[in-house]
Amino acid sequence: MMREEAARSRNDAGESLDDSAATRPERGWQWWPGLCLALAVLYVALPYGRLAGIIYVVATVVAAAGIAVAAYYRQRLFRPAAWLLVAGALAMAAIGHGIWYWLDLRGLEPFPSSADIFYLAVYPLFIAALWVLRCRNNRDDGALSDALIVCTSAAVIGWALLITPYMNDPGLNLSQLLVSAAYPVADLILLPLVLHLVFLQQTRILAHLFLLLGMLAYLTADLLYAHGNLVGWYAPGGFTDGLWLVAYALFTAAAWHPSAALEPLAHTSNVELSRRRLFVLGVASVLVPAMVLLTAERDPEIVRVGAIASIVLFMLVMHRMDGLLKETHRQSEALERLTRLDPLTGAANRRQLSNDLAREMARAERTGAPLSLAFLDLDHFKDFNDTYGHSAGDALLQDLVTAWREELRPSDVLARFGGEEFVLVLPDTDMKAGSQVTERLRQSMPRDRTCSAGLAVFQPGESADALIHRADQALYAAKDAGRDRLVCGSTDRAFSCTSHGAADLPFTS
Repeated sequence: MMREEAARSRNDAGESLDDSAATRPERGWQWWPGLCLALAVLYVALPYGRLAGIIYVVATVVAAAGIAVAAYYRQRLFRPAAWLLVAGALAMAAIGHGIWYWLDLRGLEPFPSSADIFYLAVYPLFIAALWVLRCRNNRDDGALSDALIVCTSAAVIGWALLITPYMNDPGLNLSQLLVSAAYPVADLILLPLVLHLVFLQQTRILAHLFLLLGMLAYLTADLLYAHGNLVGWYAPGGFTDGLWLVAYALFTAAAWHPSAALEPLAHTSNVELSRRRLFVLGVASVLVPAMVLLTAERDPEIVRVGAIASIVLFMLVMHRMDGLLKETHRQSEALERLTRLDPLTGAANRRQLSNDLAREMARAERTGAPLSLAFLDLDHFKDFNDTYGHSAGDALLQDLVTAWREELRPSDVLARFGGEEFVLVLPDTDMKAGSQVTERLRQSMPRDRTCSAGLAVFQPGESADALIHRADQALYAAKDAGRDRLVCGSTDRAFSCTSHGAADLPFTS
């Protein structure tokens, strides 16, 4: 046992060292994102042409290669599969950029083109990466609902500003309409996953912050590109194209930052609503009816979409409220359990013992039914802790309570009085039956340990303190007699109830 405990201590120490090593800065991790960012600045600074197009494709390839190298090279990287998916997405984007620049610089502007196939392939890979990277947490309904509320509002705005103009453009055929609408629709599918990661993971991991900023930069560039094409101000080689490269640089920084080795801890629960998040949810909920009011006379189609979105928002808000109520109820139950139970063993605590004992004593006074109380103490528990460690001692107490509960009735009360001392209240139990129950508990001790016990039977008119004191004195008599035995105490003396000794024992105070 001592060797196992020592090995466990070494493993714990090793894990701590590994975690600290994972967060130590790695030399040169800034080179990959710095190179991508430098290429982005160079691209925007150069006049649009063949050189700028080559730099754009090279910057995308560098970002994809940098993330792939990080996924393969870095040890203990959290969810490397997610980063490989991001690298694959940027590889698709690089191929799409190469095709688009080759067509555009030759004056060929087919739409849709083969470049759109690779551009659209980026989104499923991004979605899969965010899904793989998400924190495994069964209590994230609040974050998901909040993300869907914001996404529903964004969907209405996207429909009104981006999708409807394409649908009303008579110059677009069916394939052009589908491809044009596919980009904002893909953005709207990606948005809730990004927001879910923002709302759920609040551990301030810089690598994930870089990733989230990169995703937001990518979505912003998509929206600017779509709006610029509709209005007519977009031109290649400007800020919008540079914003995509900035997103790639942020992705590379995320993959190479030392904190990418850490697993995010999602401590957000359904009941946690910060003021900032509440403000975001309020604005998102108001935007839909505001859009309906502004477009009611001009476009009835948007009104119908807004009405549907309002119903969806109402259902999401109701689901959010239901989650809050369930979480509040769960926490109140947990708090109520903490006021009644010992946090280590799950046995009743002294406060609950006082309440239960007072109730059973009052019932015994009223009905004349017998009531027994046993005081139990583990033998040589301090030596056990010194030998095997306090964690082993805690595990022993937990196993002990589990084993004892199997021997007790639902009406019996087992309470941890303090340290390794326990009190057992046995309603409708006289001294003979009480000694039998207590002996069963002593024989159920885990890990071949022993315990001493003192038993007392309630006398009419006796106070709770007096009853506990008599059982405690019987326990001390059992210890003085050599431990590992049960001593039953009467009002004036104590006597052995076990086979360890038949002689009467003096009742000492």
